[in-house]
Amino acid sequence: VVACLIIVLALVWTMPEIPKTVKTGEICLPSEIGPLKCGSTADLLHGYLEREIATKYDEVKRQDQEKQENHLKKVSARLMNIYDKSFWEMKPAAKLTGKEQPDLRKTDISADMVPIREWCNGRELYDTKGFMRYGIRYRNGRLVVPVDGTYFIYSNLDFFESCNPSSGLPDVKDINKPIKHGIFKFNILEGEEEELVTNVQPHTIPTNRYYNSYNSYVSSLVELKAGDELSVKVSNITY
Repeated sequence: VVACLIIVLALVWTMPEIPKTVKTGEICLPSEIGPLKCGSTADLLHGYLEREIATKYDEVKRQDQEKQENHLKKVSARLMNIYDKSFWEMKPAAKLTGKEQPDLRKTDISADMVPIREWCNGRELYDTKGFMRYGIRYRNGRLVVPVDGTYFIYSNLDFFESCNPSSGLPDVKDINKPIKHGIFKFNILEGEEEELVTNVQPHTIPTNRYYNSYNSYVSSLVELKAGDELSVKVSNITY
């Protein structure tokens, strides 16, 4: 109330000379469309105060926002100086090792590539060189990315296939169908799976004529979004 009275007195002292034709119960105040506007005291005073207070409020709000931004910049810079090394070491990371795979699903029997559905995870990693850190999650044989960013992804697999001892040829239905190994990405919001990197190599005839062994390594730098799910696929899970 005191603040309003002070504002009213200040307006009365500083306003231009009021026309002599102003009636009782009326007042003349600066308007948004001209120097002075005369009319009902209550209506004009309410409108004028509303405009002035809104302007002052916007100014105070802007100044407060600037103070907050400056404070956050100072705090962020100080924290980065103190914990910079820790921040770099807290990047999402994971390394899993494989395990015995379940039987093929009906939908995978005729598929060109089959996902590896089982990996050592959780407490099973204690006995391996694997790990999961800083937000990476394991779900249904896939690694789920926690935050957007550039990730280095890789996969290394050893393949073994039996051969016909009499000829040395790989014991497969179609020797012309190559061995494939790759990493794929899926996001539930997009609904489609995307191939990120794949290695393709032909079947060979081993010198021992009993079995073949292959090694496949794939890697790439990729841009991933939070929620992306990474999976590893091969052309023949029995290898």
